[in-house]
Amino acid sequence: MKAKKFLHLLIIIPFFASCTSCNKEDNYINDTPIVSHPIVVIYENDVHCAVDGYAKLATIREQQKALTPYVTTVSCGDFIQGDVVGAISTGGHIIDIMNQVNYDFVTLGNHEFDFGLPRMFELTKKLNAQVVDANFRHIQTNTPVFPAYEIVTYENVDIAYIGLTTTSTLSGSSKKFQDENGAFIYDFSKNTFYETAQSSINQARQEGADYVIVLSHLGEELDGDHPNSHSLIAQTTGIDVVLDAHSHNYLPDTLIYNEAGQPVLMSSTGSKFQGVGILTLSPEGTFSTRIESLENVAPDTDIQAFVDDIKTKVESEGNIVIGHNEVALPTHTPMGIRMVRDRETTIGNFCADAFRNVLDTDIAFINGGGIRDSINRGEVTFNDLKAVFPFGNTASIGSMTGWQLLDVLEFSVSQLPNESGEFLHVSGMKFEADASIPSPVLTDETGLYAGVDDTARRVSNVQILNKEGAYEPIDLNRTYTIAGFNYHLLDGGGQGILNGANIIASDMGQDIEILSIYMQQYLEGKIDQRYAETEGRILITGEACLEEMIGRFPVTLQTD
Repeated sequence: MKAKKFLHLLIIIPFFASCTSCNKEDNYINDTPIVSHPIVVIYENDVHCAVDGYAKLATIREQQKALTPYVTTVSCGDFIQGDVVGAISTGGHIIDIMNQVNYDFVTLGNHEFDFGLPRMFELTKKLNAQVVDANFRHIQTNTPVFPAYEIVTYENVDIAYIGLTTTSTLSGSSKKFQDENGAFIYDFSKNTFYETAQSSINQARQEGADYVIVLSHLGEELDGDHPNSHSLIAQTTGIDVVLDAHSHNYLPDTLIYNEAGQPVLMSSTGSKFQGVGILTLSPEGTFSTRIESLENVAPDTDIQAFVDDIKTKVESEGNIVIGHNEVALPTHTPMGIRMVRDRETTIGNFCADAFRNVLDTDIAFINGGGIRDSINRGEVTFNDLKAVFPFGNTASIGSMTGWQLLDVLEFSVSQLPNESGEFLHVSGMKFEADASIPSPVLTDETGLYAGVDDTARRVSNVQILNKEGAYEPIDLNRTYTIAGFNYHLLDGGGQGILNGANIIASDMGQDIEILSIYMQQYLEGKIDQRYAETEGRILITGEACLEEMIGRFPVTLQTD
């Protein structure tokens, strides 16, 4: 029988230079098990393919193993996506590295689904660590796809590791979770999230768990009406520690009070290995966390050598053929005149279509300044896609009303007949722009977008592609979902033109990943005749622009 004593839980918070003592009630935990050595959990979150950090994490873990036999290594999700090493292998190289490091438990982040469900299942089967995820479930059976939790015994102490994934994963690309008829096969228990979490906590306690640690890919920020880690804690009891992810916050430790008014420790390590977290449970029943900077940590030589081999392989894999292009997708005319910054182009349509389809939105915007190279006829490699999008942007989803979209389009064409890097290529919509009308776009003293003067607009006849594949007039009072670069939706790029968007999901994949997924999964590896010509998505009219633009043909122009 286990030796136990009454629990006084002390949570150390360096920021406040104080400790908080929390007496657990009898339905929470009555006794503190006794162990001879500290229990240490090494944790990280939102690594996003920052592969050089793995060797340093391994070093920190070995240092802890020299101090205690009880060391567990966990990830809170978003590990397979974020850089070329993940994109080029659709996550496979990252799993290989994590297997070398020997993780014990992971939960799934929203980006573990970026390459589709079949690939996610391949990767998790290949992963040596146990996946825990309480709220990713089969709809028909209402059962978790993976175990909701696992309990580990450390001498006389049993700790349950429970996984939770943000419910916004479904809104990021819902088609991945549907069958061929559009019926959902899987979901993330959004409507019953707190009940699902509490049920898993209760079950783990009933099985003998003395402590509960949640690997949470929920984040701290408000994300529409999706649960976050704060609301998880506030609406449940029985959790001791939440190791958080998704928001990319650097949070050594903080206290959040649960439904019963008891404090719960929460921590998050930022992103891309800003640090490695160390959670310690002392033999006296005291939890503490700290984040170890990797700046002065020497990498584990074996792990680093393995990572370096992967990086070398990636360089050569960039030339592997991922598909075929039947048509030319140029950025310039045969005479060398740039087209992507002042008119509709086939490559702009391809890029915008990729974002709209992969992210499953109504509309997509891609600025011409972000499209840097053509895709020629013939074989297409990953390096060809990287030449199109060389900046390493990531994708986001937002929403805007029809009225707001009109202003966005006015800004897009405001510089015509001159070029602008912020000229937007579109998918899911078409419109006309009369460049003979002076632009009504207003700017402030710093040159940033400040609104539209409604006296006379350039943009007219705006139409939106409906779910049946037909265009219909824009509904100015309706809210439409939009896909685009983080650069625009989150970072205020493009003079802040999309600052008015409501953010639904951020960091939805690297830009070249979006192109690769679209080409391989949606076009079945072939850019075909649908991109042979432009479609009249952007019809530029007006006598005044003819003289300026005549030397930069071909362009869709129409006189009044």
